[in-house]
Amino acid sequence: MNWNMAGIRQHGTHRSLVRRGKPGSSPAGAVGLDAIIVPGTRPAAYLDHAVTLARAAKCSLVILCSHYLDGREVKEYLDARSFRGAIVIQLPAGYAHPLFDFRGLLAIKDQLPPACGSHVTDLSMKRNVGLVLAKMVGWRRVFFLDDDIRDISYPDLQRTVDMLRSFSAAGMWVTDFPDNSIVCHANRVTGGSQDVFVSGAALAVDCQGDLGFFPDIYNEDWLFFFDAASKGALGNSYLKATQLYYYPFANAERAAWQEFGDVLAEGLYALLHHGRDVGQATSGYWGKFLEARRNFLEAALSRVKQAPSDMEDEITASLQSALKSLSDITPDLCARYVEAWRQDLRSWKRRWAAIREMPSVDAALEELGLETTPAHDLKKILHPQDRATLLRTPGQVAIPKFDTLREMGDRYGAQRLGSPVHDDKRSALARDHRQHRRQSQVNEVIAVVHMTVLYCQLRVIRIFSLRRLST
Repeated sequence: MNWNMAGIRQHGTHRSLVRRGKPGSSPAGAVGLDAIIVPGTRPAAYLDHAVTLARAAKCSLVILCSHYLDGREVKEYLDARSFRGAIVIQLPAGYAHPLFDFRGLLAIKDQLPPACGSHVTDLSMKRNVGLVLAKMVGWRRVFFLDDDIRDISYPDLQRTVDMLRSFSAAGMWVTDFPDNSIVCHANRVTGGSQDVFVSGAALAVDCQGDLGFFPDIYNEDWLFFFDAASKGALGNSYLKATQLYYYPFANAERAAWQEFGDVLAEGLYALLHHGRDVGQATSGYWGKFLEARRNFLEAALSRVKQAPSDMEDEITASLQSALKSLSDITPDLCARYVEAWRQDLRSWKRRWAAIREMPSVDAALEELGLETTPAHDLKKILHPQDRATLLRTPGQVAIPKFDTLREMGDRYGAQRLGSPVHDDKRSALARDHRQHRRQSQVNEVIAVVHMTVLYCQLRVIRIFSLRRLST
Protein backbone atom coordinates (compact mmCIF):
# COMPACT_ATOMS: atom_id res chain seq x y z
CA MET A 1 0.00 0.00 0.00
CA ASN A 2 1.35 3.39 -0.93
CA TRP A 3 0.94 6.00 1.76
CA ASN A 4 1.36 9.67 1.05
CA MET A 5 3.74 10.86 3.77
CA ALA A 6 2.46 14.42 3.52
CA GLY A 7 -1.00 13.26 4.58
CA ILE A 8 0.02 11.20 7.59
CA ARG A 9 0.37 13.20 10.77
CA GLN A 10 -0.75 13.44 14.34
CA HIS A 11 -3.92 15.51 14.38
CA GLY A 12 -4.39 18.33 16.88
CA THR A 13 -8.13 17.64 17.02
CA HIS A 14 -10.46 14.70 16.35
CA ARG A 15 -13.72 16.65 16.53
CA SER A 16 -14.74 15.52 13.05
CA LEU A 17 -14.83 11.91 14.29
CA VAL A 18 -17.56 12.43 16.91
CA ARG A 19 -21.17 13.48 16.54
CA ARG A 20 -22.48 16.46 18.45
CA GLY A 21 -25.41 16.05 20.83
CA LYS A 22 -28.61 18.01 20.36
CA PRO A 23 -28.97 20.79 22.96
CA GLY A 24 -31.75 20.52 25.47
CA SER A 25 -32.98 22.65 28.36
CA SER A 26 -34.32 20.01 30.76
CA PRO A 27 -34.16 16.28 31.43
CA ALA A 28 -37.90 15.91 30.65
CA GLY A 29 -38.58 12.70 28.75
CA ALA A 30 -35.09 11.51 29.59
CA VAL A 31 -33.92 7.95 29.17
CA GLY A 32 -33.10 6.12 32.37
CA LEU A 33 -29.61 5.89 33.83
CA ASP A 34 -29.09 2.61 35.64
CA ALA A 35 -25.76 3.17 37.34
CA ILE A 36 -22.74 5.42 37.78
CA ILE A 37 -19.53 3.37 37.84
CA VAL A 38 -16.46 4.83 39.55
CA PRO A 39 -13.05 3.16 39.20
CA GLY A 40 -11.71 4.74 42.38
CA THR A 41 -8.11 5.03 43.58
CA ARG A 42 -8.09 8.21 45.69
CA PRO A 43 -9.31 8.58 49.31
CA ALA A 44 -13.03 8.35 49.97
CA ALA A 45 -13.61 12.13 50.09
CA TYR A 46 -13.02 12.23 46.32
CA LEU A 47 -16.28 10.32 45.83
CA ASP A 48 -18.39 13.30 46.88
CA HIS A 49 -19.29 14.31 43.31
CA ALA A 50 -20.25 10.76 42.32
CA VAL A 51 -22.51 10.47 45.38
CA THR A 52 -24.19 13.78 44.57
CA LEU A 53 -24.85 12.77 40.95
CA ALA A 54 -26.09 9.29 41.84
CA ARG A 55 -28.48 10.77 44.38
CA ALA A 56 -29.81 13.26 41.82
CA ALA A 57 -30.14 10.62 39.11
CA LYS A 58 -31.70 8.10 41.53
CA CYS A 59 -29.45 5.41 40.09
CA SER A 60 -27.13 2.78 41.48
CA LEU A 61 -23.58 3.71 42.37
CA VAL A 62 -20.79 1.18 41.84
CA ILE A 63 -17.41 1.97 43.39
CA LEU A 64 -14.47 -0.24 42.48
CA CYS A 65 -11.70 0.31 45.04
CA SER A 66 -7.94 -0.12 45.01
CA HIS A 67 -4.71 1.74 45.82
CA TYR A 68 -5.52 4.58 48.29
CA LEU A 69 -9.24 3.75 48.32
CA ASP A 70 -10.32 1.11 50.82
CA GLY A 71 -13.83 -0.32 50.65
CA ARG A 72 -14.36 -0.14 54.43
CA GLU A 73 -13.51 3.55 54.48
CA VAL A 74 -15.88 4.08 51.55
CA LYS A 75 -18.68 2.45 53.53
CA GLU A 76 -18.02 4.74 56.49
CA TYR A 77 -17.90 7.76 54.22
CA LEU A 78 -21.20 6.81 52.54
CA ASP A 79 -22.81 6.31 55.95
CA ALA A 80 -21.69 9.82 56.90
CA ARG A 81 -23.35 11.08 53.70
CA SER A 82 -26.51 9.09 54.51
CA PHE A 83 -26.17 7.38 51.16
CA ARG A 84 -27.54 3.85 51.09
CA GLY A 85 -27.40 1.16 48.47
CA ALA A 86 -23.99 1.75 46.88
CA ILE A 87 -22.19 -1.33 45.60
CA VAL A 88 -18.65 -1.10 47.00
CA ILE A 89 -16.16 -3.63 45.62
CA GLN A 90 -12.56 -4.03 46.72
CA LEU A 91 -10.65 -5.23 43.66
CA PRO A 92 -7.91 -7.62 44.85
CA ALA A 93 -4.38 -7.04 43.60
CA GLY A 94 -3.70 -9.22 40.58
CA TYR A 95 -7.40 -9.98 40.07
CA ALA A 96 -8.13 -12.17 37.05
CA HIS A 97 -11.15 -13.97 35.59
CA PRO A 98 -11.70 -16.02 32.40
CA LEU A 99 -14.02 -13.32 31.03
CA PHE A 100 -11.04 -10.96 31.00
CA ASP A 101 -8.62 -13.42 29.42
CA PHE A 102 -7.08 -11.43 26.56
CA ARG A 103 -4.52 -13.93 25.38
CA GLY A 104 -3.32 -12.12 22.29
CA LEU A 105 -2.40 -8.97 24.17
CA LEU A 106 -0.93 -10.95 27.04
CA ALA A 107 1.36 -12.80 24.62
CA ILE A 108 2.74 -9.55 23.23
CA LYS A 109 3.00 -7.72 26.54
CA ASP A 110 6.64 -8.66 27.18
CA GLN A 111 7.60 -7.28 23.77
CA LEU A 112 6.35 -3.76 24.52
CA PRO A 113 8.85 -0.98 25.32
CA PRO A 114 10.30 -1.35 28.84
CA ALA A 115 8.72 1.95 29.89
CA CYS A 116 5.25 0.40 29.48
CA GLY A 117 5.83 -1.56 32.67
CA SER A 118 7.07 1.38 34.72
CA HIS A 119 3.60 2.33 35.99
CA VAL A 120 1.05 -0.19 37.29
CA THR A 121 -2.64 0.60 36.93
CA ASP A 122 -5.81 -1.48 37.20
CA LEU A 123 -8.06 1.12 35.53
CA SER A 124 -8.77 -1.09 32.52
CA MET A 125 -9.74 -4.05 34.69
CA LYS A 126 -12.07 -1.93 36.82
CA ARG A 127 -13.86 -0.58 33.77
CA ASN A 128 -14.16 -4.07 32.28
CA VAL A 129 -15.58 -5.39 35.57
CA GLY A 130 -18.08 -2.51 35.54
CA LEU A 131 -19.21 -3.44 32.02
CA VAL A 132 -19.68 -7.12 32.84
CA LEU A 133 -21.46 -6.39 36.12
CA ALA A 134 -23.88 -4.13 34.25
CA LYS A 135 -24.58 -6.88 31.71
CA MET A 136 -25.08 -9.49 34.43
CA VAL A 137 -27.61 -7.46 36.42
CA GLY A 138 -29.51 -6.21 33.37
CA TRP A 139 -28.47 -2.57 33.41
CA ARG A 140 -28.70 -0.94 30.01
CA ARG A 141 -27.22 2.54 30.45
CA VAL A 142 -24.26 3.29 32.69
CA PHE A 143 -22.02 6.30 33.16
CA PHE A 144 -18.32 5.86 33.84
CA LEU A 145 -17.03 8.64 36.10
CA ASP A 146 -13.44 8.99 37.29
CA ASP A 147 -12.95 10.18 40.86
CA ASP A 148 -11.07 13.32 39.74
CA ILE A 149 -13.92 14.64 37.57
CA ARG A 150 -15.99 17.53 38.93
CA ASP A 151 -18.63 20.15 38.01
CA ILE A 152 -21.07 17.91 36.14
CA SER A 153 -24.59 19.11 36.79
CA TYR A 154 -27.40 16.56 36.85
CA PRO A 155 -29.15 18.09 33.79
CA ASP A 156 -25.86 17.89 31.83
CA LEU A 157 -25.34 14.31 32.95
CA GLN A 158 -28.84 13.41 31.82
CA ARG A 159 -28.50 15.17 28.47
CA THR A 160 -25.32 13.21 27.82
CA VAL A 161 -27.03 9.93 28.75
CA ASP A 162 -29.96 10.88 26.48
CA MET A 163 -27.56 10.68 23.54
CA LEU A 164 -27.57 6.89 23.98
CA ARG A 165 -30.82 6.93 22.05
CA SER A 166 -28.66 7.43 18.97
CA PHE A 167 -25.11 6.42 19.97
CA SER A 168 -23.50 3.42 21.61
CA ALA A 169 -21.31 5.73 23.71
CA ALA A 170 -21.29 9.46 24.44
CA GLY A 171 -18.82 11.60 26.34
CA MET A 172 -18.40 15.08 27.75
CA TRP A 173 -15.85 17.83 27.19
CA VAL A 174 -13.08 18.08 29.81
CA THR A 175 -11.47 21.39 28.90
CA ASP A 176 -10.81 23.71 31.88
CA PHE A 177 -7.90 21.49 32.78
CA PRO A 178 -7.51 19.57 29.53
CA ASP A 179 -7.70 15.77 29.60
CA ASN A 180 -4.57 15.08 27.52
CA SER A 181 -1.44 12.97 27.56
CA ILE A 182 1.73 14.60 28.90
CA VAL A 183 3.22 15.21 25.46
CA CYS A 184 -0.07 16.75 24.26
CA HIS A 185 0.03 19.06 27.29
CA ALA A 186 3.57 19.95 26.22
CA ASN A 187 2.37 20.59 22.68
CA ARG A 188 -0.26 23.02 23.96
CA VAL A 189 1.98 24.82 26.46
CA THR A 190 4.67 25.35 23.82
CA GLY A 191 2.20 26.95 21.41
CA GLY A 192 1.01 23.96 19.39
CA SER A 193 -2.63 23.47 18.41
CA GLN A 194 -4.08 20.90 20.79
CA ASP A 195 -7.71 19.90 21.38
CA VAL A 196 -9.24 17.35 23.76
CA PHE A 197 -11.26 14.26 22.89
CA VAL A 198 -13.96 12.08 24.41
CA SER A 199 -12.58 9.96 27.24
CA GLY A 200 -13.61 7.25 29.67
CA ALA A 201 -13.38 9.75 32.52
CA ALA A 202 -16.95 10.91 31.84
CA LEU A 203 -18.57 8.47 29.43
CA ALA A 204 -22.13 7.19 28.96
CA VAL A 205 -22.35 3.64 27.55
CA ASP A 206 -25.24 1.58 26.19
CA CYS A 207 -24.56 -1.93 27.49
CA GLN A 208 -26.93 -3.46 24.93
CA GLY A 209 -24.70 -2.21 22.13
CA ASP A 210 -21.87 -3.97 20.34
CA LEU A 211 -19.19 -3.11 22.88
CA GLY A 212 -15.45 -3.52 22.97
CA PHE A 213 -13.28 -3.91 26.04
CA PHE A 214 -10.68 -1.72 27.74
CA PRO A 215 -7.17 -3.05 26.95
CA ASP A 216 -4.46 -2.78 29.60
CA ILE A 217 -2.63 0.09 27.91
CA TYR A 218 -2.60 3.89 28.13
CA ASN A 219 -5.52 5.38 26.13
CA GLU A 220 -7.50 2.19 26.71
CA ASP A 221 -10.71 4.23 26.41
CA TRP A 222 -9.81 5.36 22.86
CA LEU A 223 -9.46 1.70 21.86
CA PHE A 224 -12.70 0.81 23.67
CA PHE A 225 -14.81 3.15 21.54
CA PHE A 226 -12.68 3.04 18.36
CA ASP A 227 -15.20 0.94 16.43
CA ALA A 228 -18.01 3.27 17.50
CA ALA A 229 -16.01 6.26 16.23
CA SER A 230 -15.27 4.48 12.96
CA LYS A 231 -19.03 3.93 12.40
CA GLY A 232 -20.11 7.43 13.44
CA ALA A 233 -21.66 5.99 16.63
CA LEU A 234 -19.54 7.94 19.14
CA GLY A 235 -21.27 11.01 20.54
CA ASN A 236 -20.12 14.08 22.41
CA SER A 237 -22.58 16.27 24.26
CA TYR A 238 -19.96 19.07 24.35
CA LEU A 239 -21.19 19.78 27.87
CA LYS A 240 -18.24 20.60 30.07
CA ALA A 241 -16.78 18.72 32.98
CA THR A 242 -13.76 19.65 35.08
CA GLN A 243 -10.78 17.44 35.83
CA LEU A 244 -8.85 18.19 39.01
CA TYR A 245 -5.69 20.10 38.16
CA TYR A 246 -2.33 18.39 38.39
CA TYR A 247 1.11 19.33 37.12
CA PRO A 248 1.68 17.12 34.05
CA PHE A 249 5.46 17.54 33.84
CA ALA A 250 6.37 16.54 37.40
CA ASN A 251 7.52 13.04 36.37
CA ALA A 252 9.18 12.63 32.98
CA GLU A 253 8.95 8.83 33.22
CA ARG A 254 5.18 9.03 32.95
CA ALA A 255 5.55 10.46 29.46
CA ALA A 256 7.65 7.42 28.54
CA TRP A 257 5.01 5.10 30.04
CA GLN A 258 2.25 6.79 28.04
CA GLU A 259 4.10 6.83 24.72
CA PHE A 260 3.16 3.44 23.28
CA GLY A 261 -0.55 3.83 24.08
CA ASP A 262 -0.51 7.40 22.78
CA VAL A 263 1.13 6.30 19.52
CA LEU A 264 -1.43 3.53 19.03
CA ALA A 265 -4.44 5.73 19.72
CA GLU A 266 -3.28 8.75 17.71
CA GLY A 267 -2.19 6.51 14.84
CA LEU A 268 -5.48 4.61 14.69
CA TYR A 269 -7.57 7.77 14.78
CA ALA A 270 -5.34 9.36 12.14
CA LEU A 271 -6.43 6.43 9.93
CA LEU A 272 -10.06 7.44 10.39
CA HIS A 273 -9.27 10.97 9.24
CA HIS A 274 -8.08 9.39 5.96
CA GLY A 275 -11.29 7.35 5.64
CA ARG A 276 -9.34 4.12 6.22
CA ASP A 277 -10.28 1.22 8.47
CA VAL A 278 -8.31 -0.68 11.08
CA GLY A 279 -7.43 -3.39 8.58
CA GLN A 280 -5.09 -0.92 6.92
CA ALA A 281 -3.02 -0.32 10.06
CA THR A 282 -0.18 -2.26 8.46
CA SER A 283 3.50 -2.21 9.29
CA GLY A 284 3.98 0.13 6.32
CA TYR A 285 1.44 2.57 7.71
CA TRP A 286 2.98 2.50 11.17
CA GLY A 287 6.40 3.21 9.73
CA LYS A 288 5.04 6.45 8.28
CA PHE A 289 3.09 7.37 11.41
CA LEU A 290 6.04 6.77 13.74
CA GLU A 291 8.06 9.17 11.61
CA ALA A 292 5.23 11.71 11.89
CA ARG A 293 5.09 11.16 15.65
CA ARG A 294 8.81 11.83 15.98
CA ASN A 295 8.36 15.06 14.00
CA PHE A 296 5.51 16.02 16.35
CA LEU A 297 7.62 15.49 19.48
CA GLU A 298 10.68 17.24 18.04
CA ALA A 299 8.56 20.21 16.95
CA ALA A 300 7.25 20.63 20.51
CA LEU A 301 10.81 20.31 21.81
CA SER A 302 11.99 23.04 19.43
CA ARG A 303 9.32 25.40 20.82
CA VAL A 304 10.08 24.79 24.49
CA LYS A 305 11.32 28.38 24.94
CA GLN A 306 7.73 29.50 24.35
CA ALA A 307 6.66 27.73 27.54
CA PRO A 308 6.73 29.46 30.94
CA SER A 309 10.37 29.70 31.99
CA ASP A 310 9.93 27.68 35.18
CA MET A 311 8.52 24.76 33.17
CA GLU A 312 11.11 24.58 30.41
CA ASP A 313 13.41 22.00 32.01
CA GLU A 314 10.59 19.68 33.03
CA ILE A 315 8.83 19.90 29.65
CA THR A 316 12.15 19.18 27.95
CA ALA A 317 12.72 16.15 30.18
CA SER A 318 9.20 14.82 29.47
CA LEU A 319 9.56 15.20 25.70
CA GLN A 320 13.00 13.63 25.70
CA SER A 321 11.69 10.75 27.77
CA ALA A 322 8.87 10.23 25.26
CA LEU A 323 11.34 10.34 22.36
CA LYS A 324 13.50 7.72 24.03
CA SER A 325 10.48 5.45 24.48
CA LEU A 326 9.45 6.11 20.88
CA SER A 327 12.81 4.77 19.68
CA ASP A 328 11.84 1.38 21.19
CA ILE A 329 8.61 1.23 19.17
CA THR A 330 8.83 -0.45 15.77
CA PRO A 331 6.28 -0.51 12.93
CA ASP A 332 6.05 -4.28 13.22
CA LEU A 333 5.31 -4.07 16.96
CA CYS A 334 2.44 -1.65 16.36
CA ALA A 335 0.98 -3.82 13.61
CA ARG A 336 1.22 -6.97 15.74
CA TYR A 337 -0.35 -5.23 18.74
CA VAL A 338 -3.32 -4.11 16.64
CA GLU A 339 -3.68 -7.64 15.25
CA ALA A 340 -3.62 -9.12 18.77
CA TRP A 341 -6.13 -6.53 19.99
CA ARG A 342 -8.55 -7.32 17.14
CA GLN A 343 -8.15 -11.05 17.77
CA ASP A 344 -8.97 -10.57 21.46
CA LEU A 345 -11.85 -8.26 20.53
CA ARG A 346 -13.48 -11.02 18.47
CA SER A 347 -13.15 -13.46 21.38
CA TRP A 348 -14.46 -10.83 23.82
CA LYS A 349 -17.59 -10.24 21.75
CA ARG A 350 -18.39 -13.95 21.77
CA ARG A 351 -17.98 -14.04 25.55
CA TRP A 352 -19.96 -10.81 25.94
CA ALA A 353 -22.90 -12.23 23.96
CA ALA A 354 -22.91 -15.35 26.13
CA ILE A 355 -23.07 -13.52 29.48
CA ARG A 356 -26.30 -14.49 31.20
CA GLU A 357 -28.32 -12.29 33.52
CA MET A 358 -28.00 -13.03 37.23
CA PRO A 359 -30.78 -12.85 39.84
CA SER A 360 -28.92 -10.32 42.00
CA VAL A 361 -25.81 -8.21 42.32
CA ASP A 362 -24.40 -10.63 44.88
CA ALA A 363 -24.89 -13.54 42.47
CA ALA A 364 -23.17 -11.59 39.70
CA LEU A 365 -20.22 -10.75 41.93
CA GLU A 366 -19.96 -14.37 43.09
CA GLU A 367 -19.75 -15.40 39.43
CA LEU A 368 -16.92 -12.89 39.00
CA GLY A 369 -15.11 -14.06 42.12
CA LEU A 370 -15.75 -10.74 43.87
CA GLU A 371 -17.88 -9.54 46.76
CA THR A 372 -19.28 -6.34 48.14
CA THR A 373 -17.63 -4.70 51.10
CA PRO A 374 -19.93 -5.31 54.10
CA ALA A 375 -21.37 -2.36 55.96
CA HIS A 376 -20.25 -1.73 59.53
CA ASP A 377 -22.61 -3.50 61.93
CA LEU A 378 -22.85 -0.62 64.40
CA LYS A 379 -23.85 2.18 62.02
CA LYS A 380 -23.90 4.77 64.82
CA ILE A 381 -22.62 8.16 63.76
CA LEU A 382 -23.17 10.71 66.50
CA HIS A 383 -23.38 14.46 66.53
CA PRO A 384 -20.26 15.98 68.18
CA GLN A 385 -22.38 17.30 71.08
CA ASP A 386 -23.48 13.75 71.94
CA ARG A 387 -20.07 12.13 71.98
CA ALA A 388 -19.26 13.19 75.55
CA THR A 389 -21.91 10.78 76.86
CA LEU A 390 -19.80 7.91 75.56
CA LEU A 391 -16.73 8.85 77.61
CA ARG A 392 -17.47 6.41 80.44
CA THR A 393 -14.00 5.07 81.08
CA PRO A 394 -10.86 7.20 80.93
CA GLY A 395 -7.99 5.89 78.91
CA GLN A 396 -5.90 6.38 75.84
CA VAL A 397 -7.57 6.00 72.47
CA ALA A 398 -5.42 4.83 69.55
CA ILE A 399 -5.99 6.84 66.39
CA PRO A 400 -5.02 4.84 63.30
CA LYS A 401 -2.21 6.31 61.22
CA PHE A 402 -3.25 7.70 57.88
CA ASP A 403 -0.47 7.67 55.31
CA THR A 404 -1.94 9.75 52.52
CA LEU A 405 -1.02 13.15 53.95
CA ARG A 406 2.57 12.10 54.53
CA GLU A 407 2.83 10.66 51.03
CA MET A 408 1.33 13.79 49.52
CA GLY A 409 3.79 15.90 51.45
CA ASP A 410 6.70 13.81 50.23
CA ARG A 411 5.46 14.02 46.66
CA TYR A 412 4.96 17.75 46.67
CA GLY A 413 8.20 18.37 48.53
CA ALA A 414 10.08 16.42 45.87
CA GLN A 415 8.82 18.67 43.08
CA ARG A 416 10.99 21.55 41.98
CA LEU A 417 9.58 24.83 43.26
CA GLY A 418 10.32 26.81 40.08
CA SER A 419 12.46 29.80 39.34
CA PRO A 420 11.59 33.44 40.11
CA VAL A 421 9.23 35.17 37.72
CA HIS A 422 11.08 37.03 34.98
CA ASP A 423 9.77 40.26 33.58
CA ASP A 424 9.25 39.07 30.03
CA LYS A 425 6.34 38.12 27.82
CA ARG A 426 6.01 34.71 29.58
CA SER A 427 5.91 35.94 33.17
CA ALA A 428 2.12 36.36 33.38
CA LEU A 429 1.50 32.89 31.97
CA ALA A 430 4.11 31.35 34.26
CA ARG A 431 2.56 33.09 37.28
CA ASP A 432 -0.90 31.81 36.36
CA HIS A 433 0.39 28.25 35.99
CA ARG A 434 2.17 28.36 39.34
CA GLN A 435 -0.78 29.91 41.12
CA HIS A 436 -3.19 27.41 39.61
CA ARG A 437 -0.93 24.50 40.49
CA ARG A 438 -0.33 25.63 44.08
CA GLN A 439 -4.01 26.35 44.67
CA SER A 440 -4.91 22.92 43.33
CA GLN A 441 -2.40 21.31 45.65
CA VAL A 442 -3.82 23.24 48.61
CA ASN A 443 -7.37 22.24 47.65
CA GLU A 444 -6.36 18.60 47.39
CA VAL A 445 -4.69 18.65 50.80
CA ILE A 446 -7.73 20.38 52.34
CA ALA A 447 -10.05 17.74 50.88
CA VAL A 448 -7.92 14.92 52.25
CA VAL A 449 -7.64 16.63 55.65
CA HIS A 450 -11.42 16.88 55.84
CA MET A 451 -11.77 13.23 54.94
CA THR A 452 -9.07 12.25 57.43
CA VAL A 453 -10.79 14.15 60.25
CA LEU A 454 -14.07 12.44 59.41
CA TYR A 455 -12.35 9.07 59.23
CA CYS A 456 -10.67 9.50 62.62
CA GLN A 457 -13.90 10.71 64.20
CA LEU A 458 -15.71 7.63 62.95
CA ARG A 459 -12.97 5.37 64.32
CA VAL A 460 -13.15 7.03 67.74
CA ILE A 461 -16.94 6.75 67.75
CA ARG A 462 -16.71 3.07 66.89
CA ILE A 463 -14.28 2.38 69.74
CA PHE A 464 -16.37 4.29 72.28
CA SER A 465 -19.62 2.71 71.09
CA LEU A 466 -18.23 -0.82 71.31
CA ARG A 467 -16.89 -0.06 74.79
CA ARG A 468 -20.27 1.25 75.89
CA LEU A 469 -22.08 -1.80 74.50
CA SER A 470 -19.73 -4.11 76.37
CA THR A 471 -20.38 -2.44 79.76
